Amino acid sequence: MESGQDDRVRKYQECLLKSPRMYRIVDSMQVPAEDVAAVVSSHVLGPALGGFVLWILQEAVKSGKRRLYFLARDGYLMYRAALIFCEKFRLPIECRYVSVSRYSIRIPMFHLNLDAALGYVCRGGIDVTLEKVLSRAGLTQEEREKVLASLDRTLEPNAVIPFAKLPEIRRQLGKCRIFQNYMMKHSKDAMPGLAGYLRQEGMLEDIPDAIVDSGWTGSMQKLLGDALSQLGRTRELEGYYWGLYELPPKERLPAYHCYFFDPGRHLQEKVYFNNCLFEAVYSAPHGMTLGYRNEGGQYVPLYGTAGEGRNEFVKGIERVVMEYIHRLAEEIGERGFERAACLEDKETIRQLLKRFMGEPSRAEAEVFGSLPFSDDVLEGGEQPVAALLTERELTANHLLHKLLVMSGRRDGSIRESAWYEGSVVRCGRHVRRHLRQHVLYQYLRYIRKMFAFQRDRREHK
Repeated sequence: MESGQDDRVRKYQECLLKSPRMYRIVDSMQVPAEDVAAVVSSHVLGPALGGFVLWILQEAVKSGKRRLYFLARDGYLMYRAALIFCEKFRLPIECRYVSVSRYSIRIPMFHLNLDAALGYVCRGGIDVTLEKVLSRAGLTQEEREKVLASLDRTLEPNAVIPFAKLPEIRRQLGKCRIFQNYMMKHSKDAMPGLAGYLRQEGMLEDIPDAIVDSGWTGSMQKLLGDALSQLGRTRELEGYYWGLYELPPKERLPAYHCYFFDPGRHLQEKVYFNNCLFEAVYSAPHGMTLGYRNEGGQYVPLYGTAGEGRNEFVKGIERVVMEYIHRLAEEIGERGFERAACLEDKETIRQLLKRFMGEPSRAEAEVFGSLPFSDDVLEGGEQPVAALLTERELTANHLLHKLLVMSGRRDGSIRESAWYEGSVVRCGRHVRRHLRQHVLYQYLRYIRKMFAFQRDRREHK
């Protein structure tokens, strides 16, 4: 009798049969069906990474790029794969892994634009608290306590702030001189380290280049481009991304190259895709970049802590995925790079990701859902990417109730999960009903984003 995991493997294989090359590679790896993490890594994550990185390199070669900067930490496995392909296919592209994060770039830039700084520290997210907001500004524990004492507040420091209340927090911090003084001091102190590191990595050199990252909002490219402009770079920064839901205001779409979805199209791809899970599995075995230290003229990135359990899990994914990449490079062969059918494989990759991310098995939800994750600029306060939600908490995320709470028309807060589909399967009750509601919410969410993007493009023509 076929087990549940055997059935899962069979369904992945049915998807892979539509792309014979991917099927041959996965079949040759002989991954044990009972090893859930290895099955997903070989049958889903490897093919997706291979297709994406091949596309990046083909586009980079066509446009004359000579250097690619893979941004930590999402770019780590992309970088490893690119090194293998560049060596195998003798590509004239230099690949570099650069240790940057939203935090390590934003903190030094805060003193240049107070309004943008306030907007960023008061942005939404999963379980945003006053402590998180002040930590985003780089304040120490002692400084946070002084600011909290000066605010007119009804919320406790670690109480979740309802989304509709965040504008009020921003207004208060906009009037709080002590908060602004602390934030500006930390920002100015951090700028020399960022400037030295970016110069050291060659980002001011006159070489055709681009950055590579997972994507989502394009904020890293805008932020990094602004920082480089402050340091004297005159060329526009370009980027290659898995996907983008939106762009920063007034940014040029041609400078943002998307593989899987872009802001104005690909609705189906967005609905059944989970960017938080993507970040959790395609990650590096080190902590987030917090800043930079000058050690004898060499600028060294400072990393936050990362749990050993998480690092070992990520290394396990890396081993299987890199085996797939090596086999893919051999399968294509040195002369086959230009003919590698990256875009033709995208539909198969879409189906594989939809099954894993949007319709996970119970075993997959447990194994991958327990990965620690935080969507905030700083680590700390992580929860499982598929948080253990109750039936009531899952229902509170349904379309109508969620819209009313987020708009402020209904009181209360919503406990969210970074990977809601995984949380539904982990709960195990009324799975289909919860997933249907989530799909409806996703459709509405991304249709609104797409219309907003198209409207903004028309207005700024």
